[in-house]
Amino acid sequence: MFVKALYPEGFKSLGAHTIGKNGVIYLKLGNLEKAWNTEYRKHGRLAQPLIVLTIVKNGKIAIESINLKQNRIFQNTKITPKFKLLKTIKKDTANTLKSGNIQPTAGYYQWLDDSYTWTTPTIVAQVTPDSTTYYDISYTYFKNHDVGFSINVFADSDWTRLTSYNWVQENDAGKVNASTDKGQDYYIWMDFTYRWERWGIHIDGQTFYEDYVYIADFNPSTLSGGTSKPSDAQTPPIDKWIYEGNYQSSGYPAYYQFHLYNLGTNEFSLDALKFIEVLRRLGKISSIAAQKASLIGLFISVNFKYENANAFDFDLFLHSPAGYSHDVWRTESTDMDTVPILYFDVD
Repeated sequence: MFVKALYPEGFKSLGAHTIGKNGVIYLKLGNLEKAWNTEYRKHGRLAQPLIVLTIVKNGKIAIESINLKQNRIFQNTKITPKFKLLKTIKKDTANTLKSGNIQPTAGYYQWLDDSYTWTTPTIVAQVTPDSTTYYDISYTYFKNHDVGFSINVFADSDWTRLTSYNWVQENDAGKVNASTDKGQDYYIWMDFTYRWERWGIHIDGQTFYEDYVYIADFNPSTLSGGTSKPSDAQTPPIDKWIYEGNYQSSGYPAYYQFHLYNLGTNEFSLDALKFIEVLRRLGKISSIAAQKASLIGLFISVNFKYENANAFDFDLFLHSPAGYSHDVWRTESTDMDTVPILYFDVD
């Protein structure tokens, strides 16, 4: 079994471990917690400890993840690996291993083969009204609240999503409030830091690779809104429009209201495909990984609720003069899961 831990700068190897008959391994994570505490003190970013396990057994692979609690000395966690046949493992030659520190010899080890980090504004909410609709809109991040970002892994020719999130909190807050004119589009965005890592795993003269794509950081101080979006703003893939219904306006109050809890889930979607395209242009990611990401419409799921506390708040109130009829729609993304997007269209 190969173990990684997520540090402030990215995943680090915690080595290869042989699982005994009782299936138990012991990990010392004092350095991991110290690293995150230092990161919070210096840069205001803190994450819950995250461990990733790659388990190889009898030609099969399972990639599992575990979220731990900060400042807990002893924690016991049980996992049940979900194995699938490992098809892409191959015999090593001197040319297959990119790292100069790794030699194609027998043994069990993993290494960070390559990585890339990219920060860009990403749309988190958008409204496209009809010509008679004006509205009030707000979006908030509450200081030091945890936000969970899904981690997508490409291994053995398929993308999968880890069950655990990268839970991040920021010692900063951000808020956007706006009231618009009739028929005016409005966008809300914030800077997110995407990260890709390619890991090689070597098993007795054979090697396979894992590609990790995840959100490493976000910046609440960049939370902004406007009637036009930044030219480089990323938008999640829209796969389905959900019909919210037909509403008749009476002038006041709002003919339609939406609040974050109306999603009926703790998640919303962020774009991943633009980052995949950046990696493809740079020659970082394989063509098959990029192609399969595009085919399924890969996105990053954002969980905004941790231990009954919401990190984000979103409110929308649609108005128009009395006597008008409006059809309201919102959106979803679908790849391996289906997750809402805070996009609204009024016809």
